Amino acid sequence: MTAIRTDERASEIAVIAKMAQLLDVLAGEPALTPSELGVRLGIPRTTVHRILQTLVAQDMLTPTHEPGPRLIHWSYKALGGLRTKSGPILDRLVKEFGETASVFVPSGAVRICIARHDGTQAVRHNINVGASVPIHVGSAGRILLAWLESDEREALIHNSYQLSGVAIAQPPPDWAEIRRQGWSTTAGERDPLLASISVPVFGPDQKVVAALSLSGPRMRLSNERVTAAVEVLKHEAALLSTQFEVGQ
Repeated sequence: MTAIRTDERASEIAVIAKMAQLLDVLAGEPALTPSELGVRLGIPRTTVHRILQTLVAQDMLTPTHEPGPRLIHWSYKALGGLRTKSGPILDRLVKEFGETASVFVPSGAVRICIARHDGTQAVRHNINVGASVPIHVGSAGRILLAWLESDEREALIHNSYQLSGVAIAQPPPDWAEIRRQGWSTTAGERDPLLASISVPVFGPDQKVVAALSLSGPRMRLSNERVTAAVEVLKHEAALLSTQFEVGQ
């Protein structure tokens, strides 16, 4: 009986090790097929397929094999530098504008809120840290999509729509214009009463690693207020990008 339990334990450990190996490879090459992963890792394709199905079902991977909401939620302490450094920035934004300030990072077809300071108004946008939102919806999603290659962006938008059922904006955003101006604003895409303004946070490789956002009732985010908020958001995002580059 002891030998059987030992064999079972060894088998369970082996499966966990294979999961870890798969995640390591997929972190850099999420488009690999089960057959390609099997060849790369020396694991039967059927075993790879079963492990992938389990990881997707448990929200550890997205259907496109990007890090899933559960992994992001577990590991958001590993983003402590970004979260910690964004704290004073979110404070300043809330004090100046009274609206909810947030930081979002991409996770496949969704974006995850990793930091948030509530607005000071009685009526405000509430979103929980760790919450996921379809990436094709809202200004933060547009920021996270705008700097991607067009094929990758369109695939993520399609997957986001398939997973969420939330309608894709028509006409589609002008991605080149978002990149040129360095900000995006939307009103009523996810909730008819809400609006948001977002700008990119760049990592050391000049890739967009996060979106810095202000959000609240659309009646309070007039064109004049959006214009004022954009300049402040850009300034704060530039500070956050510089700190992120410096590292620990």
